[in-house]
Amino acid sequence: MSPDYKAEAGGALVRDHAVDLIKGWACLLMVIAHVPIAGAAWLRFDTMGAVLFFFSTGMNFWGLAARPRGDDLRIAANGLFLIFAGFANNYVQGTLWMSDVFQSAGMAMIAMLILNRLLPRWWTWLFPLPYAIHFANQHYFYWKIADGGVSSFFLAPGLFPLLPWLTFYLLGAHLKRYSSPRMRIAIGGAALAGFALTAWGDGLAFNKFWMSPDYWLLGLAYGALLLDGLRRWLALTGAAPSAASPRIPLAELRFWGANSLVFYILQGFVIRLFQIWWPAGVLLLALAFAGTALLLRGGLWLQHWARAQPPVTVLAVCALFSATILGLEASVLTGYLARTFISFGLTFAFLAAYPAFKLLSDRLPRIPPAQKPFPVG
Repeated sequence: MSPDYKAEAGGALVRDHAVDLIKGWACLLMVIAHVPIAGAAWLRFDTMGAVLFFFSTGMNFWGLAARPRGDDLRIAANGLFLIFAGFANNYVQGTLWMSDVFQSAGMAMIAMLILNRLLPRWWTWLFPLPYAIHFANQHYFYWKIADGGVSSFFLAPGLFPLLPWLTFYLLGAHLKRYSSPRMRIAIGGAALAGFALTAWGDGLAFNKFWMSPDYWLLGLAYGALLLDGLRRWLALTGAAPSAASPRIPLAELRFWGANSLVFYILQGFVIRLFQIWWPAGVLLLALAFAGTALLLRGGLWLQHWARAQPPVTVLAVCALFSATILGLEASVLTGYLARTFISFGLTFAFLAAYPAFKLLSDRLPRIPPAQKPFPVG
């Protein structure tokens, strides 16, 4: 979900518009998933937003891993920061000790770094393995069968544990590495056929938190086929990745995707704010979209300001600001609304702290790749 992902093409650094549009569509689905709308069971499909977030993060990761710059230490440091900072988001949402989106991304980045070091030629082919381990846990070995605890960071049930969600990160990296339409269609078609057979034989469970087989297979198919469709559509519109690309279709959605990390942080605040007056419904959904899109510009200004300051100073101020908020909650504030909204100060502090931390991590030494990158298809 990095807001500054760039793909390398012809030696130039340019945006990959398909990845941005996938992340933008994930942002849209995420807001729909977080706004309660009565009598809309069909909206369970909105949970595919999480699949697309992780899928696009895997594509971003491959763009970094394929560059022979030795960025491993920097990527690992950013992953650790996301894991640590995720506790602030969990605190706000009331889900402490369960892996949130940030922590899932941080753990997946570190896991992919390790796999890339151990198996540089083949690691993306392992994308079904995380789900295989999850399936064995759920049906044969029962390593984990209850929610909660530190194990919720690694195995379902939980919010976004490393297993089985690592599957979608690896799939994104795999389809970025092997960029031919044949690979996308083969994986998407096979997964869609498997989904149809599973639904026909066992019915539809479509369980995200326990990651049922039909949910997993549909997630694979959706990510692969959506990427293929966007690649073809962008080629037809003349907006395929290019150093001098013309006007990009769906510019606002692409803008959300290009800044999906900031969008994710702000949408929770906007929804919680408007729920004071409209607890649910289509009007709340419209306000959530409009409010988040507007506040996104302010969040990006805050990050731009943070990048222009000494990073150590920014991190120190954010830490002091966060400690003050926690102190007020512990000793002064008692009302639900006051405690809820002041808690979002932690996530706003993260907005400024993350770019400052990335500036610091850029100073880490480079480590040469273990092996020359394997040619991609």
